[in-house]
Amino acid sequence: MTEFSAPFDGSQIATELQWSRMARRWGLDGVHADSPAGTDLKVTGNGTGNVSLAPGSAYVNGFFYRNDAALNVPVTANAGGSARVDLVVLRADQSANAVNAVYVTGGTVAPALTQDEAGTWEIPVAQCTVAAGSSVVTAVNVIDMRWFTPKGVAPSISTQRRPVTAGQMVLEGSELLVADGTSWNLLATAQSRTPSTYTPVWTAGTAASSTVINWGSDSQNLGRYRLLGGKLCWVSIQLTPTGNPAAYDDPIAVTLPIASTVAYRQLFTWNFTSSNGEGSAVGVGMTFPSESATKIARLRFPLADGISASSTPNSLNMLTNDPFNIRTGDVITITGTYEIA
Repeated sequence: MTEFSAPFDGSQIATELQWSRMARRWGLDGVHADSPAGTDLKVTGNGTGNVSLAPGSAYVNGFFYRNDAALNVPVTANAGGSARVDLVVLRADQSANAVNAVYVTGGTVAPALTQDEAGTWEIPVAQCTVAAGSSVVTAVNVIDMRWFTPKGVAPSISTQRRPVTAGQMVLEGSELLVADGTSWNLLATAQSRTPSTYTPVWTAGTAASSTVINWGSDSQNLGRYRLLGGKLCWVSIQLTPTGNPAAYDDPIAVTLPIASTVAYRQLFTWNFTSSNGEGSAVGVGMTFPSESATKIARLRFPLADGISASSTPNSLNMLTNDPFNIRTGDVITITGTYEIA
């Protein structure tokens, strides 16, 4: 085994292959473009004996390619009796010491790319279909096959972002954002395999003056949450009281780890199990954006005003002592995923 490292004064890049192996790690094969909607190195057909390659630049196997003006690439005539599927490629040829646009003929399917790292290396820019007995390619018979080089991820300060170039990504703290050409959009948020914890605050009501519920000094009051991509948060809350709080007229509410969006109500599932012979129940928790963005404002349970098929369904809010007298040993569990602000 022979070791090689470069470039040093006594160990320089001596061959094209050495350069290619190094340089292709700097950027992936592909066209340099702000967006696939751009015309950089895009191929068009106009019904003549050529297809046209637009100006642009690219990386091909670690080598740079630039086309400064519209370039005519000759179409090979199809002497066969059926349509032929061809490719226009950018070919890096280390024997020819050049990268060129080349028209490659195929058959009923497009030809395979040649990719020999020490010789000829091709990347596609277009697929062309030539009718039987024809030597022209029309616009509708060209399929864009360009690969594109990535723009990478740049560290960023939210108040000093670079221009909104489509496809550019920036990392701000634990948030990864991507530009669509008009605005920056959250792509992902760093996640831990272990959920974060917080201490839920239980209140009777959601107003600033609402009463904090005392479930007992030794109560188990656990909150776990995890941020997900796309402005979502998963939360799980579990309460086991060690006391019997007073009866309040306002519905039970509990704080969220991160404020929710105020655009609409959001729903959670809850379960209550009594250790005091009062049974169990399931229901739906919900936010009330008009009251608070930081709390699950209601824990509602279903009921009906009768037992006939015409009975009207309804739901009521859970209070500390209605419909259950919540006290020592009972368990309330709430879980759900919601959109954060």
